[in-house]
Amino acid sequence: MSRVPLRVVLLAVLALVGACSGGGSADGAPSLAPPADDVVLRVIVDDEVAADWTLAALEESVVFVELDIDGDTQSGPRLPDVLAASGVDDWQTAEVIGMGEGRTFEVGLDIAAGDVDEEWVLDVTNRGTLKLAAESLARQQWVRDVGEIRIP
Repeated sequence: MSRVPLRVVLLAVLALVGACSGGGSADGAPSLAPPADDVVLRVIVDDEVAADWTLAALEESVVFVELDIDGDTQSGPRLPDVLAASGVDDWQTAEVIGMGEGRTFEVGLDIAAGDVDEEWVLDVTNRGTLKLAAESLARQQWVRDVGEIRIP
């Protein structure tokens, strides 16, 4: 009779535990289905998807503005307008998730509702992604390739 390597047994047990746990993440939050391929921004409120936005849907639903920030023109929807169009009326804090400067690492920028004003814009980049920019944020804090906004 042949013996099954311990590594194979451990992998099988881990797979079984994952399948029986009903999903969820390591921190206990429920798992969300991934967004469709053309979704550029997902807004999540209380671990539930409030809105999945494509660029076309954003252009149809939210006014795009042009703001001069730090000598560069940023063009796209204002952050408060996107949140309102997503059904988010009353919020205190949020986390904007995307890529850091240089696009080599993921970042989450914690923001407070009291700090966000009409000068916060989700700039549509030449690559068709979103970048959070604001006059009150240092350029190093701008979040590139924004894909998700989480509101607890």
